[in-house]
Amino acid sequence: ALGCKEITEDCLMMYFESKPLPNQFLCRAYFCQAQLNSSSSVCTVEDMDKAVMYYLKAIEISKDNPRYHFLVFNASLLYFQTVRVFLRPGQRRHLVSSLTQVLSALEVVHEPDYAWRAELMLLLVECLVDAGKYKEAATFAKVTSDFIELHKPEMYPRIFSIQVKHLLFLPSFCNKLCCIFCSKARLAIVGRLDTLLQRAIKEGDGQVTQCVCASQWNSCLPLLQTNLRRSIKRPLLALAHALEDINSMLLDMRCQVHAELAAIEEEEQRLEPALKHLHTALGLDEKGQYQQHLSSSLHLLQLHTSIYTTPTRPEDQAAMLIQQAKEGSGCEPAKKWHPMLITAGIALAPDSFQMVLDADSAVKGSSPQGQGHLEQLAAKAQQHMTCVQRVEGQLASLERGTDDRERLWASLVKAARKQELWDVCRTACRFCLLYDDGRWKNKRELMNEIKPVEGKHSDHGVAAVGLNQGGERDLLRLLSEVRFICAEVGLIVDSNCLIYLLQQLKAGCIWDIQELPYGHLQPIRIEAQSMDGL
Repeated sequence: ALGCKEITEDCLMMYFESKPLPNQFLCRAYFCQAQLNSSSSVCTVEDMDKAVMYYLKAIEISKDNPRYHFLVFNASLLYFQTVRVFLRPGQRRHLVSSLTQVLSALEVVHEPDYAWRAELMLLLVECLVDAGKYKEAATFAKVTSDFIELHKPEMYPRIFSIQVKHLLFLPSFCNKLCCIFCSKARLAIVGRLDTLLQRAIKEGDGQVTQCVCASQWNSCLPLLQTNLRRSIKRPLLALAHALEDINSMLLDMRCQVHAELAAIEEEEQRLEPALKHLHTALGLDEKGQYQQHLSSSLHLLQLHTSIYTTPTRPEDQAAMLIQQAKEGSGCEPAKKWHPMLITAGIALAPDSFQMVLDADSAVKGSSPQGQGHLEQLAAKAQQHMTCVQRVEGQLASLERGTDDRERLWASLVKAARKQELWDVCRTACRFCLLYDDGRWKNKRELMNEIKPVEGKHSDHGVAAVGLNQGGERDLLRLLSEVRFICAEVGLIVDSNCLIYLLQQLKAGCIWDIQELPYGHLQPIRIEAQSMDGL
């Protein structure tokens, strides 16, 4: 304070030569030495590093003793004053290492001044960007964002501005943010088009009304997801009524609109309006492009409305059980729906579903005392092979109705996945993927196979192919979804098996990993081969 720099240097030199104990007085001496080094203008990185080194030494001493934690905060303030000259673009990169250590120390001592910690965290994000470490900057920006959102929400616009400016969003957050912004933007567009539609209806211009309805339908398409489509129910109803009032010839679009409205009404347990929309959609489907899908949905909905009657067909019994499981509340235990879904599977495959379901269960009649671990594994593998082979003859016994059964198996797969009943889900996948034997093909493949015919009949072959494309496209999409679910279930089951194996090794049930026979992997390999052939 008196400006006697030479006396200060001599005093500090004598103090350091006395080898003082690591206490608060040594920390204060380090503060003085750092300030002494930075009292003259800090022009180079070397000068700054010399001053910062003493602050970091003081922090290392004070953060380990709760009585000296206040010195960590003091050191951070003095550190900031020293490095302030480097807080400009192109120079911030030199502060990454030291600022990281300062922030780490403040976190260790649980510094309660969250505003100051947030300021330093914001500074570190910019330092990382200046150093070109964008991946580390994005990760730390997410940490800073969470910290500010929890402790100092009023500072959130600052970190968000930095993230936007330097594109520091993590991929997962980007996808989430993109989905949110896209859905909000789409809903805003739908709302504005709905206003335009009402204006067009008032003016009585049928052509304009039809054009606005087409634009509205295109805007609604990305929102026809399970978690979003309820928000566009009112615009879709307005669209359907507008096209009906002008007797529009856009029959294909009108059919799809009523089909989607039926799905929304069914989700809301409004069965009568859902039935009405399905009947309307069937009446509008002049080409029969959606006949199979709409008829199947109508039949299932009619079963849903007649809950007090017992259906006679096994397929209808399975459909009712699956529908009840789908409507099950998330608060209820999953085991409640387990026997119900098993009963649905048995109704679809009475001779083999239960046996295939038991393919991975314990071998009946095996005694742990009489058999070794390898014999039990071999018996389980043999049982697995025997049970899985029962699936192969399932399709041969069916003469008709395979399309409806494929839809029911896919519904059973989705219901079991929703309730996280992985054994039922995996078994249902085996039966559902039996139908993936090439009986349905994409439209492009079919068009390539059709040979051009001279004369008037050249267009009728293509038209005949297009009649069933709606139903076959839905069936192929269901098979694709089941393939993905089957892969997901396989990962979950295999992970559980690996955890069990590690637990057995840890418990000493298996003394050496080399004791496991190569044959115990055979069931998994057989399963993969059978899946490829489905």
